[in-house]
Amino acid sequence: MSASSELKSALRTLPLPPVTLAGVALYRGTLSADGHEIVVTGNLPRGETTQSITYWIVDPDTDAIVSQVILPDRSNQFSRVEMPLKVARAANRYQIGTFAATGAFEPAGFLSVHGGSKPSPSSGPIGATA
Repeated sequence: MSASSELKSALRTLPLPPVTLAGVALYRGTLSADGHEIVVTGNLPRGETTQSITYWIVDPDTDAIVSQVILPDRSNQFSRVEMPLKVARAANRYQIGTFAATGAFEPAGFLSVHGGSKPSPSSGPIGATA
């Protein structure tokens, strides 16, 4: 069997994307580019950056992780955070925080998430302070 015929055979056995209307409907809203906008805001602690921290954004009503942001643990360069993000669907409320080694969610008290509104204009790039 030639490499070309092996490739054709392998491609025939791969699952196809949802091409029917019913298939498209099943995936509507999943990873949607037309998602709901949320805005992460807050102020980072002041100090020398020693590491990056992944903050998880969750819908506490469904316990679903809807997004993530990676921020420095502290900063002397800037402190204000204002980050617009897209999520697949709107929730009634959001929480932002980290997960402890035990798996417990720990909210970040200095960050918050707001849904549905555009961030206010800043005087510089996102994250810059005036």
